[in-house]
Amino acid sequence: MNRLGRKISIIITASILFVFISYLIINSYFLPKYYLYQMKNRLHDISDEVNKMPMNEFQKSIERIENNNNVTIVSEPISSNIDKFNWTLRERLNQKKVTLNKFWVTEDTFQLTERGKKISKIYDQGKLKSSFLVDFIQKDNVFIVVGVSIVSLNDAVDIVNKFTIYIMITLILLLILMVWIWSKKITDPLKELKDISKEIALLDFKKVSISTNDEIEELAESINEMSDKLRIAHEDLNERNTNLKRFISDITHELKTPLALIKAYSVGIKDGIDDGTYVDTILRQTDHINLLIDELLELSRIEREVIHLEKVDLVKLVNQSLENYAIEIHRNDIAIKREDSGINQFFLEADRDQMEKVFNNLISNAIKYTQNQEIIIRFEDRLDEFIFCIENATNLKGVDQVEKIWEPFYVMEPSRNKNLTGTGLGLAIVKSILTRHKFKHGVTLIEGSIQFTIHFAKNGLR
Repeated sequence: MNRLGRKISIIITASILFVFISYLIINSYFLPKYYLYQMKNRLHDISDEVNKMPMNEFQKSIERIENNNNVTIVSEPISSNIDKFNWTLRERLNQKKVTLNKFWVTEDTFQLTERGKKISKIYDQGKLKSSFLVDFIQKDNVFIVVGVSIVSLNDAVDIVNKFTIYIMITLILLLILMVWIWSKKITDPLKELKDISKEIALLDFKKVSISTNDEIEELAESINEMSDKLRIAHEDLNERNTNLKRFISDITHELKTPLALIKAYSVGIKDGIDDGTYVDTILRQTDHINLLIDELLELSRIEREVIHLEKVDLVKLVNQSLENYAIEIHRNDIAIKREDSGINQFFLEADRDQMEKVFNNLISNAIKYTQNQEIIIRFEDRLDEFIFCIENATNLKGVDQVEKIWEPFYVMEPSRNKNLTGTGLGLAIVKSILTRHKFKHGVTLIEGSIQFTIHFAKNGLR
């Protein structure tokens, strides 16, 4: 038996022992007194009933009263000879099969009853192990004895207590067995929960199967739920750590190249071999570093910035983003093809400034990488959602490239030409904003084109 089982057994056994011992003490000391108290009250009630009856009615009712109440009633006219009077009373009691070796009515008792008082006495019969409890009353110069024989309860109580002890020992042994079985049913699941908690603490996110239909089963379900959530959180943390390491590596790579160029051209200027382009190169690399830092700060700010929801017209917001890039679209001779199915507006709850960054980055990305000088923008109104799509021709071929496209510093231009690729943080910013808004989004390759989609659940604002 484990510690909890032993503790339960000891507590329950001690409680049962306390109850039994208390019962024995009460039996030994209070039961005889209580029994005598009840007998006296019953005898007093009968005496009061007799005292209220007329004498002739009383004489007729003696037998009935005795049979109904299991008492003995005798009466005798008052006599001046006390000894003879007492012998006569004892003889009448003997006739009713009440044999007493100690019974005597004193002169004081006569005097008190003569004044109308009721006198109660108890005559202990010694070796007979009994007592005779009586009430003495006097009416119409007749002395009346109402009595009842009571057995000595001490011996009876001793026998009952001894029997109770035997029963108590048997019950305690049975109780220990039952408590052991019962506590095992309780403590075994708890031990299993303790073991699984240790496994979880060691990052082994196991589950436990317990069916007890009580709070222990609810605790097991809570631990299973906690294990699942901790596993997900742990996997997410590992993924974040991996991403952080890759992110730091990418930042290092992105900063190392321009810094190396700045250093090299600075040394060239110092050595006096500048051909007139060194300063321009240094300025371009410095601008690139500044741009990278600005976008890193923007990504960090978006990650921690509170989202301010408001009613936003999605179609209008896309049109504004297209106007922002109108000059660049015209300069690169890019055709914008709209497929809006007659949709002029669609309202949703979102942060206007952040969603504007999403569309600006997607349009800017499409302008940089389109291979056929065409960008397709599509709005789809479905039963339970509204879908925004932006599509352009691409030279990407593999699924692996598409899966990495949301990662910071990933660029789709293999040559990493900064005039085309920028910093590689634009789509990471898009993903962060859409994830925080809980908008479903994705990217797919379709017959030489890359398509970005955002799904907006209909919320009754349209």
